[in-house]
Amino acid sequence: MRIWLTTAYYELVKYSRMRSVLIILIGLPLLLILLLGSAFDTEIKPAKLALYVGDQGELSASVNEFWIDDSIASYIKVIKADSEREVQDFVQEGTADYGVYVPADFSKRVMAGEKAEWQTFSGRYAEKNIAADAVVNSYMANINLQLAATAALGSGAAVQSAGPRDEPPLMIGTLGNPEDRLFGETSAMQYYAAAYLIMFLLYSGMSAALALLQQKEDGTLQRMYALPVSFRTVVSGILTGAVFLAALQSIVIITFTKYVYHVQWSSQFLWIALICLLTTASGVGLAIIVASIAGSAKSTQTLFSILVFTMTFVSGGMMAGIQDRIGITGKLSVNHWANESLRALMSGSDFSAVSHEIGILAVIASVLFMIAMMRLPKVVKKHA
Repeated sequence: MRIWLTTAYYELVKYSRMRSVLIILIGLPLLLILLLGSAFDTEIKPAKLALYVGDQGELSASVNEFWIDDSIASYIKVIKADSEREVQDFVQEGTADYGVYVPADFSKRVMAGEKAEWQTFSGRYAEKNIAADAVVNSYMANINLQLAATAALGSGAAVQSAGPRDEPPLMIGTLGNPEDRLFGETSAMQYYAAAYLIMFLLYSGMSAALALLQQKEDGTLQRMYALPVSFRTVVSGILTGAVFLAALQSIVIITFTKYVYHVQWSSQFLWIALICLLTTASGVGLAIIVASIAGSAKSTQTLFSILVFTMTFVSGGMMAGIQDRIGITGKLSVNHWANESLRALMSGSDFSAVSHEIGILAVIASVLFMIAMMRLPKVVKKHA
């Protein structure tokens, strides 16, 4: 037991000193998640709106109620300003995405039936300006409608409050069937976070096979036969070191994306850990099988990289929706079952809803690992 843990520990220390390996296994997936998740993110976040209400007349209460209404909370986040100039400064500095100034004579002009407007300041983001304009226009359209009624019916028609309404000021949604959304029930950031976590966990599994091949080529494994310890224990320690590396990789990627990219991974971390472990076991088993066929570290790295790249592609990890076009091919990959279970957990499903996917992933990992153990002598022995 001590020999096994010591070997695994020193393997992990060895990996920690290989900066290029850490950059590829940890830095690269974080970069890909950020780039692809941001590029395909269709979620409209609330626009930060700087607001100063200079009007203290009869409609001031209606104006203030409008900006705290729940129907616009999904589209607008109000930032209070102390003057019209401060509203402009907030927009120019980027503190706010949009600015609104309600003039001091707004109520007076409305009650007199005259044209009244809010002064608005557009920011640098077109989509935020559109959302804010729609909210502002929803209030002003109600006011103008009542002004038109006043003009038609005479001055006796009172202008009513244009406060919160039952229907939202604008509707944002997905055209067509919601079930046909490109990323399913997850956001783009969640989708690619799961895809590239799984992809690079498989690459961590490859590090075990490469370590064995490299030590065989250097003659280190042969010298270990002369040690008064079990050779299998040493080899299993090397394999466990790769598993420890994958565990560290998972913790860093999940923690970083959760707190920096705000990816919602679900609170069921035990099941997430199980999925990561099964994926790593599949990667180790598959890498050993490839290494037993390839015979050298360079050939193993090339063949395994092509295999992982292909599995990631057919499972939709690089092009969302491709798995629906190629049919059953995508389901033949490790990535498919790991991604499906992770995304289901992200969307709020419990274990009973993902037990089927996790069960299949466990079967795949077990079969690959058993075949790998039978092929292991081809990897660790020169003349096997």
